[in-house]
Amino acid sequence: MKREKKNTQPTALKWKRQEISDTDIGTCTIWTCPPSGREPKHYHNAIEITYVLKGNCKTHKQGKVYVYNPGDVHEVINDSEEEIVFVITSIPPYSEKNTFYVSNDKD
Repeated sequence: MKREKKNTQPTALKWKRQEISDTDIGTCTIWTCPPSGREPKHYHNAIEITYVLKGNCKTHKQGKVYVYNPGDVHEVINDSEEEIVFVITSIPPYSEKNTFYVSNDKD
C-alpha cells in the first residue's frame, strides 16, 4: 500500500452527517453509512475515536470503540444490509484538509 496525500474522496458516498459539536479543539459527529457503503482507506492528521451505535459490518461492530492515532490507516466496509451508525470524535477538528486517501500498490 502506498500513501498518497489526496484530500478528495475517490468515490461519491451517500453518508449522512449530523454535527454534535464543532470547536477549535475537536469535532463530534454522528455518521450514518448506508448498506453496501464504504469509506476507502485513509488516515487523518488527528486522533479519531469511533463508537459504533448501531450495526455490524466487516470492519466495525456495534458497541465497540475504535481509536485511530494520527497516521493510522483505516477504512469502513459496510457489507451488511443495514445502515451503520457511528459517533466520531476528532481531535483536532475533522476537515477534508486533514484527511488523506491512500491506494494499494496494485491500483
